[in-house]
Parts: sequence; C-alpha cells; structure tokens
Amino acid sequence: MSDFNELLSTFPDIAAGLLTNISTGSSRQTILVPSNDAFDDYQRQNGASVGSLSSPDVGNILNYHTLPGALSSSDIQQPNGLVAETALRDPTYARRENATDAGDSLPQVVYISSTETALGRKIKARQISALSSVDVRSGEGNEVELEQTPGNWSGGVFYGQ
Repeated sequence: MSDFNELLSTFPDIAAGLLTNISTGSSRQTILVPSNDAFDDYQRQNGASVGSLSSPDVGNILNYHTLPGALSSSDIQQPNGLVAETALRDPTYARRENATDAGDSLPQVVYISSTETALGRKIKARQISALSSVDVRSGEGNEVELEQTPGNWSGGVFYGQ
C-alpha cells in the first residue's frame, strides 16, 4: 500500500476529491487499493510510473478503484458474486455494451467473487471480460486477489490487493 499512499500524497487535490466523496456523490465508499506489485507491473509495461501521469489520468485510475457504498465482507462474498459499479465515468474508458444512459456515460464495473480453497476463502476482483454477459461487459478481464477483511477509514472501507 505504500505506492498507493505515495500516489495520494503526490496528487493531494485528486486524493481530497476522492476521499471526501466529491467524485461519486456517495456518503461512504469502498476503495480497492492496488498492491505495490500492480504499480511495478504498470511501470514495467509502460516505461513510466503511475506518478508521472497527468492529474486527469490519475483521477481516472483512482475512480476506477472506488466503489460507491461501504461494502462489507459479507457483501463481497455473495454466492453468485457481485457486479459493482466504479466511480469511473470518463467516456474514454466506456467499454460496456450500451455504454451511455440518456447521454451520460455509464460507470465501469468490476466483478467480485469468493471461492473456498484448501487454504481458506479467497476473494477476487476482476474487470468483466468480453466473454461475460452483455449487461456487464467492461475492462480487459484482469483479475486480482483481495484481502478478506476490509480496513476502515472515515469515508468507508478499503480492501488491499
């Protein structure tokens, strides 16, 4: 989480907007905090760090990792999974079928599922792939594991990756 904290420190105006619910209009939020490995992967694939991006691009990344409402552990462990909207509404990233609703861009979504393994329960979040239902097609299908127990902050909850 240190890279995520550094990103928030580098872009305090964006962080303040995100963390005070300006971007979503929601009173509570869930943040899916990218791991340091995710930041390293981004830099390896793009030749630049996330911190070198423009403010609007960083805002889009943070909005993609923000879900309206404070999702509890039981919310994200629903038997059939959970499709959750993100705060990302930038039409540049509109990858959903019928991606506009009366002229407004629909938010991107993530699919959160829970599976039981020999080592215990695993919680996974992934972008909805092109193989998914037309109603929730979004993103490139990337998948990450989440911590089972959320952390709390004044604006909601967060799950580490």
